[in-house]
Amino acid sequence: MADNTKAALFKYAGWLILAFSAVSVVLFFYQSINNFYKFNEIDFTSYVRASQNFYNGNNPYLATPRRFSYPLFLAVILYPMTWLQSGQIMKGFSIGLWSLGAYVSFFAVIWAGWKKLEYDSGGTLLLKEGPLIAAVIVALLHPFLQSEFINGQINLYVMAAMAGYFFMLESDRQFAASLFLAIGASIKISPGICLLYVLFTQQYRTIGYFSALFLLFNFGLPLLVNHQSMDYYNYYGTVVLHDAAEHDFLAGWRSFSIISTLSYLFKIHWNPAMKMTVISGLAVLLALPVYFTACRHSSKLNSRIRITIFSGLIAIIPLSFPISEPHHLLILTVPFIVIVHYWYKTYRAGGNPFKDYLSLLFLAVVAGLQIGHGLKDVPLRLACLIALYIGLLQLVKKMRAEIII
Repeated sequence: MADNTKAALFKYAGWLILAFSAVSVVLFFYQSINNFYKFNEIDFTSYVRASQNFYNGNNPYLATPRRFSYPLFLAVILYPMTWLQSGQIMKGFSIGLWSLGAYVSFFAVIWAGWKKLEYDSGGTLLLKEGPLIAAVIVALLHPFLQSEFINGQINLYVMAAMAGYFFMLESDRQFAASLFLAIGASIKISPGICLLYVLFTQQYRTIGYFSALFLLFNFGLPLLVNHQSMDYYNYYGTVVLHDAAEHDFLAGWRSFSIISTLSYLFKIHWNPAMKMTVISGLAVLLALPVYFTACRHSSKLNSRIRITIFSGLIAIIPLSFPISEPHHLLILTVPFIVIVHYWYKTYRAGGNPFKDYLSLLFLAVVAGLQIGHGLKDVPLRLACLIALYIGLLQLVKKMRAEIII
């Protein structure tokens, strides 16, 4: 009777999650459509106008009303979107395409990630329970997804590029993997930390491919379009990054990375070059425990452990890089897939997720990040990100202990 009651409760909980997620997706679509009417106020506007300015021979970092704050690669590749700005209908169509691409990227990563974790199910389980799994992940990421679609942001594309890098390495397609990571790191530099994953896989050609593509995307292509690119980068380094550093300093606990917290607590006004050096050093320092907790020989590790190791590297990004917006946390999509899978495996194995310390830790992390979304002036989100990082390290250690190498 107890088992029947338990099964019934989980069934009803599943339906509630599905309903909530369906409403969430409808809300995200509504927000995307609403951007049709407030096109000039969203982040996507800064991307398109930066591209227009850049191709017209002007400094994209001076675009208004929203400042462009990315490397020039984004301005180069978004040029086709500038063809869709002749009127309100075309602008609405462009933001519609942008949002649709973000949806496809998000759900494609969920599908590929779950399939990698359930490699022994032959895809049958994914087809059977995929909607519920996707619904759970949507529910967990709801506030960050909402912020993403309200602002027309780019984080889901960056997240998909990072995930594509991992999945291509799993197939030993090193050039394709390098291409994905170079795209992600050329939009936001922080995904470059994932290059350290080759220390586990020993696919070292990836480093050479990535370096060449990164230089091509950020310097070669922009120079072909506009010969003043280096002057614009000088402005970017001296003005845009300096202003961003001041924002991190003034935001207090609203910025939830270690570097921003140090800036706030000790009143540090960083020189941009020095700040980037400290950030890079901190990221590498945090990567060392991931390396030593796992092992160097990935060929002896199953795909579940490898994607968990990769999730541990991703978790370093919000801790080390100055991130102060909720939608930036969408880069944690792959770690959240790993967390949901861990809950799922614990339940399927007959265990009680509420009595398992890692399950409870991850539950506290998810709850804390969502509560911290509203309580921005307390360091709750920073504490949760640290707990997520530690929890993923412990999960790697536990998974390694459960297999015979």
